[in-house]
Amino acid sequence: MNLLFRLAVYLPVLFLIAVVVVGQHHTTARDTLRGAVGRTLRWTWWSIALVAGMFALELLFIGW
Repeated sequence: MNLLFRLAVYLPVLFLIAVVVVGQHHTTARDTLRGAVGRTLRWTWWSIALVAGMFALELLFIGW
């Protein structure tokens, strides 16, 4: 349940940050939202990869 709550907060905030970042490069709302969705998905995959890497390092150095 805790993970679902964190994701429910993390993903919309990540999308809003992407809107601001992409909005600096586009002039129309359609282009901005299309770019923000793509950037949000890219950042989500990076987040998953980084968390998996941190978990792997935790298992390597601390153990199960």
